[in-house]
Amino acid sequence: MEVVCRVLFFEFFDCDKQKEEIMISSKKLLVYIGVPLIALIVVVGTAIGLIFFYKNREAASVDGRKKLVIDHDGGADDAFAITMSLLYEKYFDGPNVVGLTTTYGNVNLSQVVINSDRILTLADRQDIPIYVGAHRSLISGIVSDYYFGQDGLGDNGYFAPAPIQPQEEPAPVALLQLSKKYEGELIIVAVGPLTNLALAVSMDPEFIGRLAHLYVGAGHIQGKDHPSPEFNAQMDPEAYHIVANNSNVDKVTFVPFSQVYDNLNIALDWRINVMGKIQTPIMEALNSFERISLPKEPYWTQLDPATTAIALNNSLVDEFKYSRNDIILEGSERGINTNDFSSANPNIRVAYSSKMEKYKKFLLDVYSAELQTQR
Repeated sequence: MEVVCRVLFFEFFDCDKQKEEIMISSKKLLVYIGVPLIALIVVVGTAIGLIFFYKNREAASVDGRKKLVIDHDGGADDAFAITMSLLYEKYFDGPNVVGLTTTYGNVNLSQVVINSDRILTLADRQDIPIYVGAHRSLISGIVSDYYFGQDGLGDNGYFAPAPIQPQEEPAPVALLQLSKKYEGELIIVAVGPLTNLALAVSMDPEFIGRLAHLYVGAGHIQGKDHPSPEFNAQMDPEAYHIVANNSNVDKVTFVPFSQVYDNLNIALDWRINVMGKIQTPIMEALNSFERISLPKEPYWTQLDPATTAIALNNSLVDEFKYSRNDIILEGSERGINTNDFSSANPNIRVAYSSKMEKYKKFLLDVYSAELQTQR
């Protein structure tokens, strides 16, 4: 400071005094210029931070929709479950479908994989991964009745396996991974035998607790009109038992076929001449998929679309009940469900009764949404 002072001022001034004055001036300059500049930086930085915050929050809200996996067994009823979910995602801001997991049931596992690809191609959603799951029950089950045809989709001609590449992860492993990736956000709709779910929960008892919710289309509430086991439950009673006994009412809803039959037994004429007349490629394909099954019954009573609709829109249900639910594993009553609605320790929520007219409107709205957007 001494040298600089003498060079600059040719020793005309006292450098010690000058040094003090310079220091004072520097402090004043910091006060008059530096403080406002720092304040400006803070304000600008805060503004930029808020912009990023709100942009990110907006992005998170758009991307923060629930995620959905459908565990299915490849029949025409599963085609309804899958296409309904994809249309609801596209036109009604529904959950993002992030995967299909396959299991045996309506048809064998290889055919379920082929059918998964056919359904996704129909909906132009080949981006959705397919995870191959169980090919048989844990112990023993029943043989398929091929209700929807030998190929599960109406036997409309031979379809060669598509050049699809299923994911490497087995379905139960994929379910565990997705439950961790989307913890608290993942909805699973299970509309086939519960083998994949049973394997997942057996590998990781915390699996169901990480889900947003699990909806199971299976079983009966036994009564005079429903004395026999339900198809999905009877396919793998041990798997049903494992899933039910690892469930809780906050995370798991069962949709028994008995309740769909009692409450959502839609007239065949409405299915064919109202919903079936929606002129979209998806509905035309669904009609062909049910070509064999529709003439078999006077009503259209399908568990898979009903379960999926309830999962997407809980307001379709008139009444939920809590039950201590299980399944008989031995003897002549193997596969028959038990329900204790008075239990102090219920394990599942049951979709007990539903609204027929609201359900029919839901189906029409979802499957005609594409036409509405074209007007």
